Amino acid sequence: MLRQRRFGKNRSSPPGKNALIITMVLFSVFVAGSIWIIDEGIKPTLMEIATIKTDEFATRAINSAVRFAENYDFEEMADITYKEDGSPAVYNWNQAMINEINRVATDRVEEFFLKMNRGEPLEFDNPLQEPIENSGGAEDLPKVDPTVVEIPLGQVTGNSVLANLGPKIPVNLEFVGNVRTNIYQEEREWGINSSWVSLYLYVEVDVQVVIPFTTEITTVHTEIYMDGGAIMGEVPEFYGGNNPNIAVPREDIQKDLQDE
Repeated sequence: MLRQRRFGKNRSSPPGKNALIITMVLFSVFVAGSIWIIDEGIKPTLMEIATIKTDEFATRAINSAVRFAENYDFEEMADITYKEDGSPAVYNWNQAMINEINRVATDRVEEFFLKMNRGEPLEFDNPLQEPIENSGGAEDLPKVDPTVVEIPLGQVTGNSVLANLGPKIPVNLEFVGNVRTNIYQEEREWGINSSWVSLYLYVEVDVQVVIPFTTEITTVHTEIYMDGGAIMGEVPEFYGGNNPNIAVPREDIQKDLQDE
């Protein structure tokens, strides 16, 4: 009795399964291509916005230090030693106070960038500004968090007519900053044997965008006049200023004595 041999048949995948795989592959390629096109389209605009934002945040960071420095006056920063008659003998700077101003000014700027990246409002950034109403929705996020910028999808086309059309894409910018502070003085003549001393706070801030891309470092610096005061010296009995000394000839003196 002959046994019939069974030959295995080639089993092919169902047409529906192949269509699903092809659809998923095409969909993934389409999504990846769309993201790449959108990224390349909005990147130039985003770079310009990031450059403007770095200048803005550097200035606002400096202003946060300025508001703090305005609370000090000359008498607190200067250590003046007086003589018994009440006239100043020598003056030095209160180094503890100078160090405190530099430290707190630096902390204010660093706190500014830290809270900005977290999206937290700053109490000392603009105390005169009315609080912004926030409903908690995504549409109010750029108003509350200045690190979030919205770019219309129409920017991808590169057409000025279509630039403002389409849904807005929110982009969160991450900033890093470095601050340097220093207090220096300027002296000028003031009155007779006295000088006027002015104190300035020098603040320099470096700001850079690191997310979603890296920009060049923007440096902003300013000099803030803090306060000034007069350091009075002893007034001599004779003061001729910058004029030359006047010498009276001896012959004229003898003649005047003979006439008397």
